[in-house]
Amino acid sequence: MIQYEGAKFHPRLLLQIRGSVVPFSCMVALPGAVLAVVLKLIAEHIGWPLLGLDDKDTVAGVAWTSVISLLGFIVVFRTSQAYSRFWEGTASMYRMQGELFNATSSLVAFCKLSKADKKDTFVFQHTLVRLISLLNAVVLMDLSHSESGNHGSGSTSVRAFELELIDAEGIDRQSLLMINEVTEKAELIFHWIMQLVVESDDRKIFSVAPPILSRAFQELANGMLRYHDARKIASVPLPFPYVQCLELLLLVHLIATPFLTCMWVKSAFWASLVSFMQVFFLWSLNSIATELENPFGEDVNDLPARDFQLA
Repeated sequence: MIQYEGAKFHPRLLLQIRGSVVPFSCMVALPGAVLAVVLKLIAEHIGWPLLGLDDKDTVAGVAWTSVISLLGFIVVFRTSQAYSRFWEGTASMYRMQGELFNATSSLVAFCKLSKADKKDTFVFQHTLVRLISLLNAVVLMDLSHSESGNHGSGSTSVRAFELELIDAEGIDRQSLLMINEVTEKAELIFHWIMQLVVESDDRKIFSVAPPILSRAFQELANGMLRYHDARKIASVPLPFPYVQCLELLLLVHLIATPFLTCMWVKSAFWASLVSFMQVFFLWSLNSIATELENPFGEDVNDLPARDFQLA
C-alpha cells in the first residue's frame, strides 16, 4: 500500500505512476481523441456526413445524454460499493487482530497468580503466542489468495512462513505437516488454540473463575468471525452480470464518443478534448473500483500483509 500525507497537497502525487489508474485510463481515452480529430477533419474537408446526423438532431442528443447519465450512475455506484468493501475489509482485519490480541493478553494475565507448575505455565504461554502468530499469518495469506480461488491451498501455508513468525520452530513438525495438508488451515489452528486453553484450564494453570475465562473464548470467537467477514469480501466479487453489463456499456461509449462528439463540436481540438475527457473520467472511476473491490492481495494498492503481521 502506498503511504502518503493525506492532509497536504503534494504535486508529486499527480505525477506518480506506481499504483495509479491514470496511465491505463489515458491509454484507453487517447485513441478515441485521435479518432475524433481525424473524423472532424474528414467531415470538414471532404464533407462526409458522420452517421448521417447533424448538430441539429435533438433526438440523438437526448438519447446520448440518457446513455451517459445511465453509464455514469452505474460506474459511480460500482465505485461506491468498491470503496465500502475496501473499508469493511480493512476494519475486519483490524478488529480481528484486536480481538486476538485481547484474548492472548487476557490468557497470559490469567496465569499471573497460577499455582500450577511454572514449567507448565511457561509452556502454555509460549505455545499460545506461537499459535496466535501462526494463525494471523495463515489468515493473511489465505485472504491474499482467495481472489484467485486458491483458498486453503498448499501455497497458503508456504507463504505464511515467509512472514515474520514468533518462534515457528517451537511448533512440532507433525503439527506443521498437518497444517500443510488440510484445506481449512485457519480453522485448524483456531481449534488447536481452543483445545490448548481447555487443557490448560484442566491443569489449573489459570487463577481466575470460569466466567472470567469465558471472556477469552468469546474474544477468540469474535476474532474468527472478523476473519470470515474479511474472507467474504476476498472471495465473493461483485455479481458477474453487473460487471459484464458495465464493461459492455463502457466499450460502446468508447467507440461511439468520437463520432457523436464530432457531430456536436465544431472545432477539431475541442472534439478531441471532449472525447478524451469523457472516456478518461469514466474509465478512471471504473479502474478505481477494480482496484478497491478486494483490499487483500499483493497489488500495490492492497493492504500490506507483512505490516499486518508485524503489528
